[in-house]
Amino acid sequence: MGSTLLLGALVMPQSAGANMMEQIITSKCAEAMQADFKKAGKTPPAGMVDSTCSCVSDGMLKRRQSLDQAKTVCVQQATQKYGAI
Repeated sequence: MGSTLLLGALVMPQSAGANMMEQIITSKCAEAMQADFKKAGKTPPAGMVDSTCSCVSDGMLKRRQSLDQAKTVCVQQATQKYGAI
């Protein structure tokens, strides 16, 4: 059974692994943003968390940016799109 599991991991398409990483990054990002907004007593505009976290995920996985680099770029984009909150 263990070898079957290992074999499955070896033949899993790279896109499946990348998709899992994207989901993890997006989920953690959304949790952090929601916590920050709650702490500030504010509600983010509709779509802001999703678009910002998708941007962070893309930055890290597709553009090979660090978390801090992706965050900086994506916060700037969100501020332009949604305004300062």
